[in-house]
Amino acid sequence: MFKILNSNRKFIDYFLIIKHKSAFCLFFALVFCQISHCATREDVYKYIDRYKNTALLEQQKTGIPASITLAQGLLESAAGTSKLAREGNNHFGIKCHRAYYNGDSIKLGRICYRRYHSAHESFLDHSKFLKQKRYQSLFSLRVTDYRGWAHGLKHCGYATDPLYAEKLISMIETYGLDKYVDEKPVNEQTEPQIRKKRDRPLFRHPTKRRHNLNCIMAVLGDTYQDIADEYNIKLSKLLDYNDLPHDVKQPEVGDIVYVNKKHSQAQGIHEQYRVKEDGESLWFISQMFGIRLKDLAKMNDLSPDTKLHKGELIKLKKSTD
Repeated sequence: MFKILNSNRKFIDYFLIIKHKSAFCLFFALVFCQISHCATREDVYKYIDRYKNTALLEQQKTGIPASITLAQGLLESAAGTSKLAREGNNHFGIKCHRAYYNGDSIKLGRICYRRYHSAHESFLDHSKFLKQKRYQSLFSLRVTDYRGWAHGLKHCGYATDPLYAEKLISMIETYGLDKYVDEKPVNEQTEPQIRKKRDRPLFRHPTKRRHNLNCIMAVLGDTYQDIADEYNIKLSKLLDYNDLPHDVKQPEVGDIVYVNKKHSQAQGIHEQYRVKEDGESLWFISQMFGIRLKDLAKMNDLSPDTKLHKGELIKLKKSTD
């Protein structure tokens, strides 16, 4: 089946290949509003409260983990705040695929997406979509194996985002969505309404170890202030650790946020980095390898805001000459 590597190793491998703020990623964020300022943490909790029972009913009928359904819905729809979710009731980014779909549609840019009469209908179609042959291997996994499902969805081509599996896993673990899979659903036939606030799992980012530093992956609803409070760090210090201006409020989903001071040069075997695409930033490389931005810029005789070109080599360690 899907061989799941050590989570920290997988986390690093995916982060090394992502193209930060590429033209495609910017378009994707603008169209779907998937960056974290589109939804607050309270939006996320309301979304979970509203659709948890639907996800549990679909788990009971189809075997798709409720944790995966909720995490995908949250990520793809920005907790129901994206244009696609608001205007098309499409919570999972499912395209038209006209060869076997002849229902209503909505266009965002040049891309055709399915339009539903309700969000509830979107959840039902999501289950039907995953019952296709290309995803059949996932159904041999237990409903508790959200990691296997997340990596399997990426492997089977559900999304092109190289961090897709890790984003789902971080969402599940941070918001405690895996705790819901053992709950019994209420037998509702229509779209549920928000009920009174339930007991919520303790919110806590899973701390990852990277380059001998502690860090987290930002999830939907995060603010830098919340992260600072969680780790008992002053906000100004957290922003300094990550070489960010003091007026920035929220990270993007999937961003690495260090909770202690970065190094003056790369740790381990990495001596240099070859830029993957035009416009890549030194800040991105500094986060990738846990190096302070000013030190990285200095050792390469560049200014911190220099835009790089594809193929350019960036030194990661100071010269020993």
